[in-house]
Amino acid sequence: MVFLIVTVVADVAGVVLLGQAHGFERPGLLVGGISALLLGLVTFSYATRTIPAGVANAVWAGASLVLVVLLSRVFLGQTLTSAQYACLGLIVAGTVGLSLLDTAGV
Repeated sequence: MVFLIVTVVADVAGVVLLGQAHGFERPGLLVGGISALLLGLVTFSYATRTIPAGVANAVWAGASLVLVVLLSRVFLGQTLTSAQYACLGLIVAGTVGLSLLDTAGV
């Protein structure tokens, strides 16, 4: 599970850094973003040694999506509607459900 958490953090950092790089305008952020995404892929391969790939990918995608949207809201001032917050809540519920059901042996 630790590798999956590192995967999510690396993925979110990579997406945020690439967003701030504005193409090739800021090459340091671009290289940092690409490096973070590569780290995420490597740690994901380690995560799948103990977690089924389908579940690991779903948790990775759901957690990354929610974190990127929330970070965009907090740091970039992007607005969300109530319905969008509700949808994020459903993604969180599904992600947590998948993770808990997998560890329970279901």
